[in-house]
Amino acid sequence: MRTAVRLPDQAEKWEIRFTEAEGGSYFRSERASHPYTPRQEVDIPSGAKEALDRVCGVRHLEQIFIIPWAVRSTGMLAQKVISPNSVLALGDHAVGLWTEKPEPGVKITIPLEMVAAIEDVTILLYGRLSFVPFGDRLTIRYNTVARREMEPALLAFRKRLAGSAHPLPPVEPDVVAPPFKWTVILRDPLVRLEESLPVVYSFASVQGRSRDKAARRQLLAMNPYELVYVCDPTESTEPYGVDSFVVPRSRITKVEIREDQLEVTSNGADISISMAKPLREAAVKWMGSGAA
Repeated sequence: MRTAVRLPDQAEKWEIRFTEAEGGSYFRSERASHPYTPRQEVDIPSGAKEALDRVCGVRHLEQIFIIPWAVRSTGMLAQKVISPNSVLALGDHAVGLWTEKPEPGVKITIPLEMVAAIEDVTILLYGRLSFVPFGDRLTIRYNTVARREMEPALLAFRKRLAGSAHPLPPVEPDVVAPPFKWTVILRDPLVRLEESLPVVYSFASVQGRSRDKAARRQLLAMNPYELVYVCDPTESTEPYGVDSFVVPRSRITKVEIREDQLEVTSNGADISISMAKPLREAAVKWMGSGAA
C-alpha cells in the first residue's frame, strides 16, 4: 500500500456530509474560537478521555487536544463537510481521535509502533497534521493560533517514536548557510528534536514554473533520530508557513530516487516526497553512508 502526499482537504471517514438543514440541526451552540489543551478534565467532552485512555494511554491532560467543530470545504467543487467536535490524544501507546458525531466514540487509532511519519502543513491560520502509518492516516485540521499549545505534546510524541540514536554523516565542507527564515528553522525543534542535537542539512531554492510563481525553498535535515524535510507551502501561494515530513530514522528501511520524488519506505509505508535534486541526492548519500 502506498501512502503519499494527498490532495488538499479531502473528506475524512469520520466527517459528516454538510447540508444547510443538517448543519443547523447538528450544531446550535456557540463554538470555541480555536483548538485548545484542556486545563481540567471537565473541559473534555464526556466519555472522550476514558475512551482514548483505554486505547492510547493518556497520563496527562497535556497529551489531549480538543478541536471544536467546523464546516469546511473539501476543495472538490462546492462540497463541504462538517468536522465534528473532536479530541486528539497523543498517548504513550498510540495516537487516537475521538469524535462526538454522528455517534460519540474513537474513530481511528494508530499504535506507536505502526507510525511511519508525521506530516505537518501550516499556512497562515490553517494547520493540517497527519500521522502516517501503513494504511489509513489520522489527520486533523486546526487553527494555528493553537500551535504553541500543541507543540509540547507533539514533541514528546516524536521522542517516543524516535528509537535509538544513529551517527551522522560528515558535514559537507562547502555547505552554504540558508536565508534567515531557514536558519531559524534549523535551530527549531521541528528539525533538531532537541536544541542540543547536531544536524546535517542540504538547502535548495527551486524557481517557480512561471514568472508570477515565487521560488520555493526546501530544506532537508538529519538529526541522530530523524530525517526531516521542510519546504515553503505547496498548496498556496502564501509564503507564510511550511510543509514538513518527519520520519524516524530507526523505521526507515529504504530511500531511493524516482524521477523528482524521494521515495522513503518507513515502517512498511511507502512515502513519496517531491523535492529538489540536490536534496534527493543528499538523502540517498546520507542513508547509504552507514549513518542509518
